[in-house]
Amino acid sequence: MNTNEIQSTGSTDDLAGSLPLFPPQPKNSSEGNILSNALRLPDFTKKYLIFNRIGAPSQIHVYRADCRAGERLRAQIFAPKLPMGSSISPRFAIVAQSLPYSADVQQLPFELPAGFSAVVAPQHSKPMAPVTDLLTRVNYIPGPVVDTRTLVGGRCYVVIWSPQNQLGKYVLQTGHRWPFRLGYWAQIPRFWWQIRGWFGQSRAGAYYLGAGLLLATFWLLLRNRNEHKL
Repeated sequence: MNTNEIQSTGSTDDLAGSLPLFPPQPKNSSEGNILSNALRLPDFTKKYLIFNRIGAPSQIHVYRADCRAGERLRAQIFAPKLPMGSSISPRFAIVAQSLPYSADVQQLPFELPAGFSAVVAPQHSKPMAPVTDLLTRVNYIPGPVVDTRTLVGGRCYVVIWSPQNQLGKYVLQTGHRWPFRLGYWAQIPRFWWQIRGWFGQSRAGAYYLGAGLLLATFWLLLRNRNEHKL
């Protein structure tokens, strides 16, 4: 088997409908206190794209949300393709009370509290083909997916770490439902600006678009004024 063969994602899902989040760096956690300093997410239902970076060796990122019994828990990691700077595809796991099964718990960078289960995402055996976001035109390399359910209600977590202590940016997608609503569409220009900037990509297109809209508005006003004179 050629281990350098590129593997297709096999998914037609696009990332443009996910709500972007840019959380702060996590607080330092002592051994056995990892989950207590988790960054809070609104929920694990709507799709979110979390843009963050591992900035120090042995740093662990933890995100949490309150879940209902039987709720679906889905997460996928992505490595951003950056023009400058480093990106990584770190390991991650979903941690909750009474998951249907556990997998590779011994690979976690901390000991699970009593009563908790974990599913550690498997590593891909082949490099994945990059995907391009339709809205922002930035590229991501898809990583593994964990898709499970919690059997009881309570707090659920996504834990991210780099076993090789690699530093760099990563993107985490959580949730399984598109968060479409009127407020989302109104914020698309801001999302475009934030994501392009985080990737270090040019945002000149926004200036050209703004200039074009101003010229079009000026032309319409001038045309209406001339029609009234006639």
